[in-house]
Amino acid sequence: MKALIIFLVLIISSCSDLYIVPESHYIIPEGKHSSELANGSLGDKLRSIKQDRLEFIARFDASARYDLSNDNQHDINKLMGFSEANQHHQEGSIRFGWRYLKDDDRIEILAYAYKNGQRFYERIAEVEIGESLIYRIELRPSSYYLEVDGVSLVIDRGVKQQKGLYYMLYPYFGGDEKAPHDIHIYVKELFR
Repeated sequence: MKALIIFLVLIISSCSDLYIVPESHYIIPEGKHSSELANGSLGDKLRSIKQDRLEFIARFDASARYDLSNDNQHDINKLMGFSEANQHHQEGSIRFGWRYLKDDDRIEILAYAYKNGQRFYERIAEVEIGESLIYRIELRPSSYYLEVDGVSLVIDRGVKQQKGLYYMLYPYFGGDEKAPHDIHIYVKELFR
């Protein structure tokens, strides 16, 4: 019996390795808005989501510090999220936004959404540079549930059509400004 239990544990643990998603290293190159994978490939950047939530661990390194020396310092950069069903992301979407608070040397995390073409954002939390935290977005029938570091926020979705294609949205710098230097963001999706 003991041998059978050990055998089953080994089988289960080896099978679980099939479901481990590796960490993705995104770089937003200096002078650009859009990110790319560190290995230079697009990988699976153009993919749809298959579940009703997005859950991942994210970490910003020291490259997330920037000083634009103008009002664009407060613009919201984007982390991860997805579009609404069959909509362009500037018509309907949800994602985590971020910006560097240079006076506090921290990253502010925000909900960043488009509803019927109107942009909405709200602060969720502040995180330390180098800190790895779990981020979660859940689709609910009439709202989005967002959570980071145990702090949650619920915001209205405002959509009628909920069936269709939802496409992923990846790290992006700006607003108006492009990345002042290479910015590195590390993301590990917890399931796909």
